[in-house]
Amino acid sequence: MWSFEGDYRRKPQQRLGGASRTRNIERLELLSQLKNDREERERQRRREAAVLTIQSWTRGMLSQKRTKRDLRLQCDSELALAKVQGITEASAIRLIALLIRIFNAKEDCGRLLLVCQLVVREQRHLSEWVYGSLPRWMYLLPRLANMALQVVTYSTNGENTVSHASPLRLLEIIMAPDSWASQLSNANQQLFLCALYTHLINRGYYQQMVQLIVSRIPEVYESSENPPTPLAESLLHLLMKPLTFASAVNDSTLLTSVIHELCQDVFGGAAHSQICNFVIPCLAANVSYKLPMDRIVAVLGSRSLKFLNSCPAPPLLYSLLMLVHSSAEFNNATSLCNYLQAISELLGGATSYLIGDVSDVDSDDEDDNSMDSSKPIDPVLRKLAEECVSVVNSTEHVGWLLSHVERQVSPEVLLHFSRLMHHLLTVPSLQFHECSTSAWWRVLWRVDRRLLRSAWHHTRLLYSVVARRQLLRAMWVVLSSLQQGAPLPGSMNTMSAAFGVRGPPLLQVLARGSPLAPYERDTLVPLLATFCATLTAVLSTLHDSEFLGDHDENGGHRNPKAYQNQFPFSVEELVKMSASLRDVCVGLVELAHPDTRMSALTDTSYKTMWAHCFKVCVGVLRQIHLRDTRRMFCPTGHWLSSRVSLPLGNCQTISFVPRTSRRQRRLFMPQRWLTRDELETEGPPLSTTEQRRATILQELPFVIPFESRTQVFSTLVASNRSMSQMRADFNEGPMISVSIRRTHIYEDAFDKLSPSNEPNLRLRMRVRLMNAVGLDEVGIDGGGIFREFLSELLKTAFDPTRGFFLLTRENTLYPNPGAHHIAEDYQTHYYFIGRMLGKALYENLLVEVPLAGFFVSKLLGRSSSSVEFHHLDSLDPELCRNLLYLKTYQGDVLDLGLDFTVLNSDLGQNTIEELVPNGANVAVTNENRIEYIYRMADYKLNKQIAKQSQAFKKGVADVVPLEWLQMFDWRELQMLISGASVPIDLLDLMDNTKYGGTYNTDHPTIQAFWQVIRGFDETQKRQLLKFVTSCSRPPLLGFKELQPAFCIQPSGSEDRLPTASTCMNLLKLPEYKKEHTLRDKLLYAITSGSGFELS
Repeated sequence: MWSFEGDYRRKPQQRLGGASRTRNIERLELLSQLKNDREERERQRRREAAVLTIQSWTRGMLSQKRTKRDLRLQCDSELALAKVQGITEASAIRLIALLIRIFNAKEDCGRLLLVCQLVVREQRHLSEWVYGSLPRWMYLLPRLANMALQVVTYSTNGENTVSHASPLRLLEIIMAPDSWASQLSNANQQLFLCALYTHLINRGYYQQMVQLIVSRIPEVYESSENPPTPLAESLLHLLMKPLTFASAVNDSTLLTSVIHELCQDVFGGAAHSQICNFVIPCLAANVSYKLPMDRIVAVLGSRSLKFLNSCPAPPLLYSLLMLVHSSAEFNNATSLCNYLQAISELLGGATSYLIGDVSDVDSDDEDDNSMDSSKPIDPVLRKLAEECVSVVNSTEHVGWLLSHVERQVSPEVLLHFSRLMHHLLTVPSLQFHECSTSAWWRVLWRVDRRLLRSAWHHTRLLYSVVARRQLLRAMWVVLSSLQQGAPLPGSMNTMSAAFGVRGPPLLQVLARGSPLAPYERDTLVPLLATFCATLTAVLSTLHDSEFLGDHDENGGHRNPKAYQNQFPFSVEELVKMSASLRDVCVGLVELAHPDTRMSALTDTSYKTMWAHCFKVCVGVLRQIHLRDTRRMFCPTGHWLSSRVSLPLGNCQTISFVPRTSRRQRRLFMPQRWLTRDELETEGPPLSTTEQRRATILQELPFVIPFESRTQVFSTLVASNRSMSQMRADFNEGPMISVSIRRTHIYEDAFDKLSPSNEPNLRLRMRVRLMNAVGLDEVGIDGGGIFREFLSELLKTAFDPTRGFFLLTRENTLYPNPGAHHIAEDYQTHYYFIGRMLGKALYENLLVEVPLAGFFVSKLLGRSSSSVEFHHLDSLDPELCRNLLYLKTYQGDVLDLGLDFTVLNSDLGQNTIEELVPNGANVAVTNENRIEYIYRMADYKLNKQIAKQSQAFKKGVADVVPLEWLQMFDWRELQMLISGASVPIDLLDLMDNTKYGGTYNTDHPTIQAFWQVIRGFDETQKRQLLKFVTSCSRPPLLGFKELQPAFCIQPSGSEDRLPTASTCMNLLKLPEYKKEHTLRDKLLYAITSGSGFELS
């Protein structure tokens, strides 16, 4: 229908329901079909291209096969003609050219042997041919020689039946142009031989020669320089031809190539007996085969890691050691550095073939991956590796190496030497491998395992450096001179030095906890670790007096310069060094636990390097600190670090204290995720700051002030005590209640507080004391009776007249070695006494028990209960002086008539103990006197009281975890047990005293009381303090820490005596009018010793 309204365009019809579903499906199917068609066409194109390629290759191979067949027919006809008429230059050229084109070791073996025979037969004319057309024969003869080697080394089914006579004779003729009839000029000879050897070396000449030696020479079972067969001598001569020529013409490129192939194929093939027992000894001993050792070690030093990718390390290392061990002399530092680098890197690969027992080795990281024991190890390579370690550790090699290092000492040499030492210290396999060491060093291992637990107790190189102590001083000089931005010795990185700006010393950078660049790390860490390990070894062999001098009357050091040759540093230098090492250790802790920003820079592949560096640095710092606790040569506050602080005002202090139940984060490793069980049992993971503080408290507690650590310990104990005695204040929950006779305090306590009766001594203990007539003493135990009981019990237990402890010359206590004569179950007694001392520490009770320094050190031992020879001073000063005299005795020690026995006297009975098996028949000589000294000290300090000390230590640990006590050194732990031996601060006591009732500071009785106390001597003041608090020594941190506070309150008329409630630290003082009356009554009360009867 037409419209007359002017709208001549038809409006589009709009469907609001959307497109048809059927149409949409058809569109998707169409797109999918088009895609499939395209893919099918692409596959078809690839199939057609593949068909063309295969057809082309097949046609080419068939054509090549036909061509080679024709060429072989032509070669056979030429050979037939040459047999009849003889070979001419033209026919020789044609035959060799044909063989080059068609040669196959399997099919053309006979043809090549015949050509070799013909050429050898015409050797007189060969020289004329070469002389007449040198360029042509420079091309043909090297290839003919290579084909000859391929033929004699080709084997079928493992057997080689091809005659080697003519090919090897051809090689001898070609390689000796100076013996030809027509002499070439020297220049042409060098040109010809250079082309020959270059071609042969590039085609695997040494690999073929090794195959020939192994297949044609019988097994050689013993090292010998004499060739087992005439063929062996000829092959050895051919083996050395390229190296001799390259060395003579001084062609650097050819020489480097020859040495590279020689090292890789010949030295790397030393696993074969023919190479190991014949070729290598001949090269090492034969003067005619003078090897360029400087160039060989240069190639091995720069390419050793590349060699390890293609051949095992033990043969390479063995060959190098045998060749250098003979008579090598390095006349410059560069060659020595190359040798040290090669030995270090090859030793790393060789030690992976060692197998040992890991049961006696401490592991710092239980997750470390060890060598896969399921992978079989070639016994030949393992034997070579063991031989290599023995040679490296031999007296001859160590002496030779150290003499070179001393003669050519320089920063570069020391750096490479430290890398070798560092490698010996860190390779796990060397920790398990037993090498021969001197007897006295094995004694040191047994006596002081805490210091000698790592691999270097087997390393002769380390204790040989100990004897050359000036090297130690040179190491420290180099360490101190390393600067950021300056060219580092032995480093190839010069980018930072190019700007001419030098930063701080690397030790300071490390002390700040800043990460090092890789080249700085590889320079500093090995040198630092080697220095610390060596210094630890030096300190472990020196007595305090040997580097500090003897004590004078004023407590100083007398004549320290007399021992300067024993220790390479003065006391002042040692103090500065210890300060630097202290800061480095703190910086390493920060690197071990990086924050979130620095964790991205953590390279876990170098975890072992950093962890070992931290371990040895902490070890030597502990050694110096331990010396300082005995001799006090460092200034006050020397060991404190300003970079470490503890938030003691925060109640969360306990969160960063080391706990045995919490698995510590591994050092220098990224944070790991905790399992659900660990989160439920141990709580959330420690933060980075808490991890650092925990590590400091574990490894370097002495960098934190003693007062701060004491507060941490008090917080730990108080928290644990509140959990164990949670409801004891309300007389609910588990509790220990005992009745003790005052006259039999030890016997009753030993019976009633035994582990079988009271397994948990952390519970609240209430004690009822009975007097001499069997009646209960007046008083209810609110804590005071228990403290008096514990104080008297420990006083009785440690009384030397009881027999379990003896006094040293310094009137300090140590376990009686003859305790087994007193009680059969003596270990049970020591366990009980240890529990009681632990209970005193747990209850914050000071007891006056002066323990010997070496005995307290055994309680703090981390890995074992052994203590050092240096502690013998505190046990038997006279014996210590005699042993030191024996150590430096200039005459023949045999004249002194000593043997490896010791005389003991227990309860009037004399017995002789042997220090070694059959020790009565082993005389002490100049050679074994060091062993005698350390065995004697070990016997006196450790073996005699080993069982007593171990039982005592277990008893203490039953109440107080040893990890908490290890925050202190032996002097500090003695103060923790007995308090500081300082006079009572009367002003401090007055400021922290509280008053009850009508008393105050202005009361006449109180003013008279303090006036009387001012007139007391120190003994009377301590008696007063014990009367009120049950302890005669003031608290370590002052009277402000006394809980409850010291308090005075009125108590009745002045006719009564003063009394005390020790459970409340309360003095009940009557209101005396006269000062002399107060004095008399107070002195009578505090000196009567009537227990609680006066209450």
